[in-house]
Amino acid sequence: MKNIKIWLLLLAVVFSGGCDKDFDEINTNPNRPEDVPLTNVLLSATSLGVRRTHGANMNMTYAGLWAQHYAKIQYIDEDWYEYRPDAFTGHFDGLYSGPLADLQSIINKADNPSNMLAAALTMKSYFMSIMTDMWGEIPYTEALDVNRAVNPAYDGQDVIYAGLIADLKTAADMFGQSDNLGVGDIIYAGDTGKWRKFANSLRARLLNRAKHKNPAYATELQNLLGNPANLIASNDDNAFITYPDATDNANPIYSNKYNDGRNDHVVSKTLVDILLASSDPRLPVYAELNDAGIYKGQPNGTVEPNPFTSVSQIGAAFRDDPAGPSVLFTYAEVKFIMAEANSSKQAYLDGISASCAQHGVTADAGFLATAGAAYDANALGAVITQKWIALFGDGCEAFTEFRRTGFPSTVVEVPQSAYPGQGVPDRFAYPTSETGNNKLNLEAAIGRQGVDGTGIFQTVKMWWVL
Repeated sequence: MKNIKIWLLLLAVVFSGGCDKDFDEINTNPNRPEDVPLTNVLLSATSLGVRRTHGANMNMTYAGLWAQHYAKIQYIDEDWYEYRPDAFTGHFDGLYSGPLADLQSIINKADNPSNMLAAALTMKSYFMSIMTDMWGEIPYTEALDVNRAVNPAYDGQDVIYAGLIADLKTAADMFGQSDNLGVGDIIYAGDTGKWRKFANSLRARLLNRAKHKNPAYATELQNLLGNPANLIASNDDNAFITYPDATDNANPIYSNKYNDGRNDHVVSKTLVDILLASSDPRLPVYAELNDAGIYKGQPNGTVEPNPFTSVSQIGAAFRDDPAGPSVLFTYAEVKFIMAEANSSKQAYLDGISASCAQHGVTADAGFLATAGAAYDANALGAVITQKWIALFGDGCEAFTEFRRTGFPSTVVEVPQSAYPGQGVPDRFAYPTSETGNNKLNLEAAIGRQGVDGTGIFQTVKMWWVL
């Protein structure tokens, strides 16, 4: 990560360097130049995309909140599932018009084969997978190509997953070319061997999620897992970005509290109670002691505590470190995928140990024995609960794993839900912008999925639900 400190400079010149001075063509947009160095575009797409998916709103106020990693202590409407349509519109439109558009421009311009093309395919697959997991059907095959469709059709998740899985295989096989990714690579600083592991691990995530839908996916997953050296194989391989300073260029969770002056979230009672029950060594990392010197989570969907200090704040490593990482993929998740796919208790225990080590604590024998007993009682429930714990900070992925499996089983509909009796939301609501811009295709997608008038519940479950 030695190049991370100069990514601010690159962001400043992403839209200023290399501009074509010939303005004879009336369609030229001087505010979005055509000839920006691809390394700058990679940096911008990665940074802005991760800031959105791991930031205070999409992560904490919605996905991580509904997964019950967090609870709200003021302005708590979202904890009752009363969402703000403009928030989902901003995330949907912002991912397409920002990071995904930039990554597609790299794909269109990069040499084939090249490490740059492989990195762009990997990151496009990463962000697209989050989008389809949050919204279900989305524009995919006709998206990001202004020459093909002004009003792109919505694709089913089976089509999207097939495309993402294929692109990730192409990317993994392509890494190792002679070109340098440049200082815009803020994940692995040019280490294409680790990029290959990331691409393969992300493919394993999607294959594992879809293996019950397509027998070929189960076979492909086993082939991947049978060569663990080609996957993220230690915490040294983890995919993450860090941040350069304590200004607006800080970790977005830190920035929300210290630069925006907001402190609306604490740790959920659901999470704290699970960690307390097993004396989990990650609890002091994830949460702070309250004013009584104990760990106490806030129940989701309840009135604000008085005072706020009576419940545990989010751990300093996540909330109070301006350079703290936003984590995209970990060795622990690879082990939990192995545990689920191969019914492996050892991989499950290895995943717990890896997650603890990632956070600087040790999974001692007593804690592992408690975790092992949970596995013996309900293997899938134990694996997914531990994966959910390990995903703290990555609300989108935690929300998806809960919806896919129903675990942890203690994540339930909140008191005072705006939609009593409907359970935890199934999805993010579609953007209001599509109502005007792409109404017919949007309505067709809504009908196929049975999305109801709330926008966040549907009768046809997500494609990958078990």
